[in-house]
Amino acid sequence: MSAPEWAKNKPAAMDLLAYINQREVVTKLSIPAAGYDIPPFLSMADLPVWAELEPPKGTLYNYPVRPHHDAEYYIVGSSAPPDIGVQIWNHSMIPGMVARMVSGQTAKQAIDWAKGELGGLRR
Repeated sequence: MSAPEWAKNKPAAMDLLAYINQREVVTKLSIPAAGYDIPPFLSMADLPVWAELEPPKGTLYNYPVRPHHDAEYYIVGSSAPPDIGVQIWNHSMIPGMVARMVSGQTAKQAIDWAKGELGGLRR
């Protein structure tokens, strides 16, 4: 983890990032966020919010990857260089591809769109 480039007080920025990513703090913040603003880390998949959120209680239990899903945990863009991966995440490129396919585009058209977007990110 590195301090944000814009931070005037980098040690304080690092301390803040370390603090807000502590499990106890994330657990507290997950309740007002209704479980949707959880850091995408497997270590956070067992927070109580998933089992306790209502209505009905436990509705979002299967939102994070669970062992019985027989799925691999993957953070979108994590296989790309960090500066590109963050932009893939922030620009919602994977949901954008899915939306294009659902609206009638072919997989090739969606992939071609994503290639164009990635080219724009590299400039």
